[in-house]
Amino acid sequence: MQQLVAAQFGPDFKLNTHFEPILGDMDGDGTEDIALIAASKNPTGGSGAHNYTVSDPYDGYFGYGNPKVMASFSTSPSGSSHCILIIHDWKAATPKSKWVVVNVPFEKIELGEVTLKKKKTVSAVTVIEADGLTAMVYFDGKKYKWEPNSYDPDSEN
Repeated sequence: MQQLVAAQFGPDFKLNTHFEPILGDMDGDGTEDIALIAASKNPTGGSGAHNYTVSDPYDGYFGYGNPKVMASFSTSPSGSSHCILIIHDWKAATPKSKWVVVNVPFEKIELGEVTLKKKKTVSAVTVIEADGLTAMVYFDGKKYKWEPNSYDPDSEN
């Protein structure tokens, strides 16, 4: 999987093997997509060369999600940020699109589902924070969004 990450996103991303890949139809087009967790000190750096879009749906939910500014904020002492790397139609010779989702806080991730306004159900990434807050990261047809879901006190560490 690290070879896939390097080929699709460049050498600035290191796969985090503590998280299993998430497979599902994230964009609702009927093909399998993949979400991987990786760390990067510069998640926006290879976007031009590797043709991916950087998104910050978490900060966007709270009012300011400009990834060019917000991606520089680190979430770990090493200076690296964990990112959700999403490849739409990941098995194709040329993927449909690639996304680097930054600044979403989580301790655990899993596959989820969300029903969009047009009654279409798509796969989503469910993120679970250390304090038990869960949220969905999903594709609305144009961009990735973050939306709080619920609080589960049983998931506290």
